[in-house]
Amino acid sequence: MIRNQHCLGILSALGLSLSSFSASADFYAGALVSYSNAELKSSSSGSVKEGSPFLLSAQAGYFFNDYIGLEGRYGTSVQRDSGLAVDSAMSGFVKLNMPVSGQIALYGLAGYSSVQLDLQNVGSHKEQGFSFGLGMHYALNNQSAVIFEFVDNVSEDQVRLNSITLGFQHRF
Repeated sequence: MIRNQHCLGILSALGLSLSSFSASADFYAGALVSYSNAELKSSSSGSVKEGSPFLLSAQAGYFFNDYIGLEGRYGTSVQRDSGLAVDSAMSGFVKLNMPVSGQIALYGLAGYSSVQLDLQNVGSHKEQGFSFGLGMHYALNNQSAVIFEFVDNVSEDQVRLNSITLGFQHRF
């Protein structure tokens, strides 16, 4: 009970602090292409199947100010590699942004992901867990940008997925 109250207190304080920054808020959306490293460990034999399927993802986010944002993503693989495919990769992130210049910003992502991998002729397995990443944002103009990032989507006992991503974002 005390732990739940402590978590609720932290979330309330975070929500109140973020709501005061709404004067400079921006919505954004983007499309991402990722080269991934996926691993699926068989629970029965203990063997590990590894593949590198390409992922296509969509993202939507909201910057509360120049430094803090929230972001959601959904992606799936466009092909199988070594019989392995990513059926779905859903993530929610807190985005901590650090502007370096007028065009370049570095950022960190921390959040939670749910990943479902499918091994051809064997079956699929879903895992959820903590996810994090680092990236760079290069502004083409006031509304469009190119991003490059590394994200560790999930690193659990049976499923691991991390990716290197190139993407395009548009601010509204």
